[in-house]
Amino acid sequence: MASQQGTITITGFVATEPLQIGREESNPVCTFRLASTRGYFHVKRNQWEERATTWMTVKAYKHLASNVLQSIHKGQPVVVSGVLETEEWTDKHGDHQSAVIIEASCIGHHLGLGVSSFTRKKSPVAASSDHHESADPDAHKVARTATGKIPIPMSDPKADYQPFAPQPSNPPAAATQSLQPA
Repeated sequence: MASQQGTITITGFVATEPLQIGREESNPVCTFRLASTRGYFHVKRNQWEERATTWMTVKAYKHLASNVLQSIHKGQPVVVSGVLETEEWTDKHGDHQSAVIIEASCIGHHLGLGVSSFTRKKSPVAASSDHHESADPDAHKVARTATGKIPIPMSDPKADYQPFAPQPSNPPAAATQSLQPA
């Protein structure tokens, strides 16, 4: 995947049951077709109308593929984020073929159209006994985003601690003095 490519997000309905490609369990790949039909309000007719359906192939790899195979099914509304890729091959007649696909980085149910349930899978590292039970690499990032405060790292899991450090409203005088011209 090239670093210059931007991420796209598309909503639509899963048109085919997700299919695992290959038989390698340690590095799964899955694919499914996505149908996305954009609607618009026609002012003169005073009604909603639909444009032509855009059909896309979506591919997912590794953990995402494994989770898609267990969670996503034909007919469900989904939101897919990823990058556009061009796949090329030669068909059985010797003709050169190509197709644009979405190499997904994130797939989820479209919650604007229904409800879903989520079960977090523990990674083998977090589940090992030498890690703290509540160890979660994203927990501090989520906490910081939600509260605007920086979590204090916990040095001793048994020690009493405050989960968030107070944030100074003004920078210390020493910090502002170093930024001023001499």
